[in-house]
Amino acid sequence: MNNRKNWLMKNLILFLTGYCIYLSIEVTFRGYSYRLMGIVGGLSMIALSEISTVLQNTEQLPLKMLMGAVVITCLELVSGTFALFVLDIRMWDYSGLWMSALAGLVCPLYSLFWFFLSGFGIIFADSLDYYVFGEGERPAYRIGKWKISLPARHTETNAKISQ
Repeated sequence: MNNRKNWLMKNLILFLTGYCIYLSIEVTFRGYSYRLMGIVGGLSMIALSEISTVLQNTEQLPLKMLMGAVVITCLELVSGTFALFVLDIRMWDYSGLWMSALAGLVCPLYSLFWFFLSGFGIIFADSLDYYVFGEGERPAYRIGKWKISLPARHTETNAKISQ
């Protein structure tokens, strides 16, 4: 029961964080947003957490970020298509940008933005698992040949000192 409760709480936190951050980014740079985009942001954070969990054996952060960018771009395409053809709302139009596709609903430039933002989302999701819920191993990432590890939990640090 506790695992189910932790899973629900973790995904609720991830969803609300993604919802708020996505809307904040859009309002900051565009001046407005749509609630549907907040839902995309929430689902994106949950997806980034799942990507990091599934690819736990590989520490290559850029691979996880690439998968995150693809997932977020696909979520944007689905939500944009739904808004355009079902709700009759055009939430954005990338058609004036280089290499935009699919009725101006996707653009490589924004996929590049999602690539970099995915890195922050993955680290946040892993930190939430490790520090807040006490699950998983200490987050560590590789970028090429460099390895970056987040600090150990306070309890692990104390246990190592006492040994």
